[in-house]
Amino acid sequence: MFKAKIVIIEDEFFAATHLKKLVSQHNFWVVGIYHSGEDFLKETDWEFDAAIVDIFLSSKVTGLDLGPKLTEHQKPFVFITANKDKETLKAAARLAPAAYISKPFHEVDVTAALEIIAHKLPETLKIRTANGVEYINPNDIVYVKSDGVYIEIHTPQHHFIQRKLLKEIENELPSLFLRVHRSYLVNSQYVLQFSANHLSLKGHKIPISRSYKDNIERFLNSQ
Repeated sequence: MFKAKIVIIEDEFFAATHLKKLVSQHNFWVVGIYHSGEDFLKETDWEFDAAIVDIFLSSKVTGLDLGPKLTEHQKPFVFITANKDKETLKAAARLAPAAYISKPFHEVDVTAALEIIAHKLPETLKIRTANGVEYINPNDIVYVKSDGVYIEIHTPQHHFIQRKLLKEIENELPSLFLRVHRSYLVNSQYVLQFSANHLSLKGHKIPISRSYKDNIERFLNSQ
C-alpha cells in the first residue's frame, strides 16, 4: 500500500514527536524530522511528498523562508502556528500553504490537513524493484531514458529499470514532463540550462532532437 512521505520541520522536540505519532496513524510515512530550517536545507534530498512546517522556527531560516523553496520543488506544505498575529498570517497566506495546524495539536486538525495534502499530491507511479514494489512521486523524477523495451527512471538519489516503453510512461506522467528526444523525457522543473543541442539537468546533459523542438519551445515560453 502506498504511503505518502512526509517531513516535519519543527524546532520543539516534543511537539515534533507528538506530531509524528499523529501523522503515522494515517496513511502517511514520516521520513524525516528537522529541528531547524538550516538542517532541512542542508540535509534534505527532496525525495518526499509533502512537508509540515512550523512558521516560527528558532533559527534564521523560518517557515516563511522555506515556503517558496518547497513550492519551487513542487512540494505541498502545511504551516504549524501558535501565533495569531495578522501580519504573520497574511505573510503565510501569500505562500499558499495547503492548510494550517494550530498548537497545541488536535488529531482532528492534523487529520483534516493530511486529507487536504492527499488531494494535492499527483498520482504515484508503481515501480517494481528487487526489494518489492515502490511508489514514486512523479515530481521526484529528473528524467526517463528509453533503451529498447526498457526504461531507466532517474531521481536525484536513485534510478530504476522497468520493462516498459517510453510512450507508455509518458502517458502516466504529468504535463511538466517534456519529450525532448525519441529516447528521453525530462522533468521541466529540473532544467538548469539549455543550448541548441542539449538540456542541462542536475548533474546530467540530455540531448535535444529537432523533431521535438515544439515541446522545448513550449517549455521556454512558459518560463
